[in-house]
Amino acid sequence: YGPKGEHIIAYALEGMFWTSTLPLNAIRPLDVKKFTDFILIPYVATSAIAHRFGITIAEAHTIRLDSRSAGIDLHPALDSDEELDQIYR
Repeated sequence: YGPKGEHIIAYALEGMFWTSTLPLNAIRPLDVKKFTDFILIPYVATSAIAHRFGITIAEAHTIRLDSRSAGIDLHPALDSDEELDQIYR
């Protein structure tokens, strides 16, 4: 999904969860941003890959890692897509 996909997932998660209601003791030593960046976003991306291809989470995790460079090249964070660029503002 690349950097753009990461931003879209983060935007969706922010809309679904109020960070003020997240029990911080459950995610310590991480803060909300690190928990989102290092746990939630990769999990959502992996789950989306698993669902899309009808494979296990473990298989999807391997695909996500193996295709990371392609995602960076194909879906950069900044391009000429005005609608999606609104997410970054």
